[in-house]
Amino acid sequence: MTDQENNNNISSNPFAALFGSLADAKQFAAIQKEQLKQQSDELPASPDDSDNSVSESLDEYDYSVSEINRSFRSQQEICEQLNINHMIQRIFLITLDNSDPNLKGGNGIPSRCVYLEEMAVELEDQDWLDMSNVEQAIFARLLLQDPGNHLISMTSSTTLNLSADRDAGERHIFCYLYSCFQRAKEEITKVPENLLPFAVQCRNLTVSNTRTVLLTPEIYVDQNIHEQLVDLMLEAIQGAHFEDVTEFLEEVIEALLLDEEVRTFPEVMIPVFDILLGRIKDLELCQILLYAYLDILLYFTRQKDMAKVFLEYIQPKDPSNGQMYQKTLLGVILNISCLLKTPGVVENHGYFLNPSRSSPQEIKVQEANIHQVELFPRVSQPPDLRRAFPQEPCRDKAASTSLGKQIGLICFCHSNTMKLPSYWE
Repeated sequence: MTDQENNNNISSNPFAALFGSLADAKQFAAIQKEQLKQQSDELPASPDDSDNSVSESLDEYDYSVSEINRSFRSQQEICEQLNINHMIQRIFLITLDNSDPNLKGGNGIPSRCVYLEEMAVELEDQDWLDMSNVEQAIFARLLLQDPGNHLISMTSSTTLNLSADRDAGERHIFCYLYSCFQRAKEEITKVPENLLPFAVQCRNLTVSNTRTVLLTPEIYVDQNIHEQLVDLMLEAIQGAHFEDVTEFLEEVIEALLLDEEVRTFPEVMIPVFDILLGRIKDLELCQILLYAYLDILLYFTRQKDMAKVFLEYIQPKDPSNGQMYQKTLLGVILNISCLLKTPGVVENHGYFLNPSRSSPQEIKVQEANIHQVELFPRVSQPPDLRRAFPQEPCRDKAASTSLGKQIGLICFCHSNTMKLPSYWE
C-alpha cells in the first residue's frame, strides 16, 4: 500500500475526527502498527513451526548416531581385517607389507615372511592380505624358485632366528604346504570365534593347493613333488609324527578322488611307488632305512584307495615270465636276503661269512660294524643279528628269506584289508 493510499484511508476514517489533526492520526496509526509487529514477534511459534523445529533436531540427532555407528563399524572392520591379515601371515608366512618393522606392532605377526613383491606392486595401495586375495598369494609363493631370497623381517628384533628363516624360506613346496596345514590347525584352536571360519578356510586352502601341486607338478620349476612326499613321510616316521602327516595325506587323497578329470588317482600316485622301488632295491636287511620304507608301504596298503593302486602296481608286465615278478616292488622286497647275490663271490658281503667258526668277540665286532650302517635315533637298541639271520646262510636258504616272506604277507594282507594277527600289529 502506497503512502497516498494510506493517507486517504486515514482521512476517510470517521474516527480520525477524534484527533487534533490528520498528522496526529497518522502518527497514532504508525505507533500501533509497530506495537503489533513487536507483539507478533514475541508470540510462541505455531504448532507447525514447533513440529518442524523438533523434527530438525531429531534429524540432527539421528545423523550423529548414524555417524557414530558407521565409525564404530568401520573400526570393527579394520580390526577384523588386521587380525585376518596377521593370521594369514602366521599360517603361510607371506606378506604384502615391506614397511619399516619398527612401525609394525609386532604383536601376532611372525618374525620372518616371504615378501610377494610382484603381487604387492599389482595391488598398488593394498599392503594387506585378506580372504579375497590369499589364494593368489599362495600360488605366487609356490612359484618362487628360491623363496629364501625374498625373506624380510616383520619385527624390530635383531636376534638371529634360523628356525624362522628355515620355515618361511622352505623351498620344497609339498613340505611347505604340509607345514601350513599344521599351522592352520593350530590357529583353529586359538583364534576367536569370529575368525574361526577364516582359519578353517586357510586349512582347506592348504589341501586344495596340495591337490593342484600333485595334479600339475610340471608347472613348478625344479620341484620333484613325489620325491618330497616320500621324504616327508620318511622324516615323519623317524621323527615320530607320522600320524600328523597321514592326517594331511588322507585329506589330500580325498580331494584327489573328488575330481580325476586332469589325472586319475593311480596316475598321480604311481610315481610314488616308482620312487620307493628305486630306493628299496639297493638296501640290505641290516639297514634300518629299509624298515622305514616298509612302514611307508604298510600305511599305503592300509589306506584303501592307495592299496588298490599298490595291487595294480605290483603286477608284472609279463605274467608268463617268472623273473618279472622279482622286479616288481613286492618282488624286490621279497628278494632282499643275507645270501650272496652271486654264489661264490664274497667281496663286499656285509654279513658273517663263517659265523660258526668265528669267536664270540669277532661276531660282536662284526655286529658293531653292521649296526653303524644308517641307524636312526628311533631304534633304541639294534636287534641281535645272530637271531635275525641264520648262522650259516648258505645252508638254510628257507630261513634266510623268512623275514622277507613275513613282510610280503603283511603287505598282501593289508592290501586286501585282512586283519593281521595281534603279534604283527
